[in-house]
Amino acid sequence: MKFNEYISTHHVFGTEALLEEADSRSAARQQLKEAAAKGAVARVRRGLYVSNAPRFADSGVDPYEVVSALDPDAVLSYHSALEAHGVAHNMGFECRFRTGVAKSPFSFGSIRYIPHPAEGGVPRQRVRGRATGTVYVTTREQTVFDCLKHPEWAGGIEEAVRSLSALPYLDSGKAAGLALADSASMAARVGWLLEAKSEDWRVPPEVLDLLRSASVGVASKLDKRAPSSRGWAKGWSMCLPDTEEEVASWVM
Repeated sequence: MKFNEYISTHHVFGTEALLEEADSRSAARQQLKEAAAKGAVARVRRGLYVSNAPRFADSGVDPYEVVSALDPDAVLSYHSALEAHGVAHNMGFECRFRTGVAKSPFSFGSIRYIPHPAEGGVPRQRVRGRATGTVYVTTREQTVFDCLKHPEWAGGIEEAVRSLSALPYLDSGKAAGLALADSASMAARVGWLLEAKSEDWRVPPEVLDLLRSASVGVASKLDKRAPSSRGWAKGWSMCLPDTEEEVASWVM
């Protein structure tokens, strides 16, 4: 494929993907260098570019396109997963994803891209991007687990709880399984949320019993980074970062 034809049909692309389709790899490398100098393409990071071809003139750069072009197996995670599932309480200016391709954060436009180490077999599903194509995202259940384990990567604990509680449904058994395989603290955090949403999510009592049993005798925190505790979830032996009434209001 000719270089100009390629950049007119590929909005975000990796250098290697371009070279694989080029008629001449050496010529394509030189043309890419010249195109970058002229502004026909913009460098996102090493090996990753955005085309400024006329057909893309009115198109913003979809972060999902960037992530997918960088690593087709990348998985949107944490607050980015909340956004992909359509439940984020607030929109962010970060895009977090699991990948084995990139290790260092990078920025393009107004978005900060933050890679996390890929974890083999993390539960994922496909979602359609805002512009075109699809990308992987953690499942609802994995997203609940991730955001309660690391609320600092989900916009903070209030943002995490408000967003997670907006999920229309999830498999409570799978969410509980992830927590039970981790720690007593995670059993308490996930159990607390499942109990608060038990009616909407139709959580079986036996699932809550398992989580409560796993958390017995261990005092934990809903937000491990909270500098102080202002409330107490008695049924889960868990400190809350604000009063029980205030934290309850975060659950929609």
